[in-house]
Amino acid sequence: MKTKSMILNVAAAALLSVAPFASAQQTESDGVATNLPGVTTSIAPPSGFNPLTASDGELATYGFPPRPDQNVSPGAFSAWERAMKASKERVFPVLELTSHFNGPNVGLGKTGVGTANSYNWSAVVDTTSAKSYGATSIYLAFTEFVIPVANQAFGSCTGGMDFSLSWVGIDGYGVSTDMLKAGTESDAYCIGGNKRAYLYSAWFEWYPFAEVRLPNLPVSPGDDMFVEVWSSSSTTGNAYLLNYNTNQYLEVGILAPPGTQLVGNSAEWVVERPSENGRLATLTNYISDYFSGAAAETVAGTVYYPGSSAAISLTMLDNSGNPISYPTLLGSYGIWFQDEGSARW
Repeated sequence: MKTKSMILNVAAAALLSVAPFASAQQTESDGVATNLPGVTTSIAPPSGFNPLTASDGELATYGFPPRPDQNVSPGAFSAWERAMKASKERVFPVLELTSHFNGPNVGLGKTGVGTANSYNWSAVVDTTSAKSYGATSIYLAFTEFVIPVANQAFGSCTGGMDFSLSWVGIDGYGVSTDMLKAGTESDAYCIGGNKRAYLYSAWFEWYPFAEVRLPNLPVSPGDDMFVEVWSSSSTTGNAYLLNYNTNQYLEVGILAPPGTQLVGNSAEWVVERPSENGRLATLTNYISDYFSGAAAETVAGTVYYPGSSAAISLTMLDNSGNPISYPTLLGSYGIWFQDEGSARW
């Protein structure tokens, strides 16, 4: 099966230079500057601040995710409430720009009712009719997940690094090629049969710019994460990451890459193999990855979740067209990802 040209198209953005997110000067109203232009963080909340009782304006001022409507979506509200209760220690972001470009879905079309294949995503995707940013656009998406243990396929040593990304995001499926997304990566290195190393990191990205790692928000395999992305306009977004095991949380505000606008036509919950050196990388043998408390919302207040009737489940294929990663729905708000085939053996 000839897939090289399609795979290289996914990675075409890797030919872009790794540039700052925005050339505009930061102002005080943009938030607190970080070490990367175009990315800020909110001012620290006062001592004793309680996001559960805060106003919507106070949540925005101090960088906390928007509060879901408890009456419209009690499941989404419960996940948000649990995360806010656990957010005890604020971490000021230190940003590490990478050369990784985690691209839009490289799909092969539907394989059945509510199912499709992809070369880079295993995912559950909800779509809307949005063609530009407006009332029907998805403006927030979140989930909880457990960081998987990174391995290479059992009995193998590839001579390099295998990659897997667990994330929640907006756009990148269908008509939109931008993506606002955040999550963690679990990578495994092996060379010479017994020389092994592992990398676990939290990150965010507003594609077509590269992944930005968050080295001062430590994460480890088995940690339980809450991750949310949301937008306040088509060119301004936020990412919020919480490690339940340490009660540490981090928030960033992000300006869209020049010429890029959020559409909000899809929300997705994904295990991905990224682009590395102009090609799709080998998928880590992550074995399984459990997502829960997953939901998304449009500007007009419509709530989506993985178990929505319109959701599409994507199976990831390797470069030869064989399945290597797939999702299984667990009720309305949960997904169990598993790998198989060449990713595992």
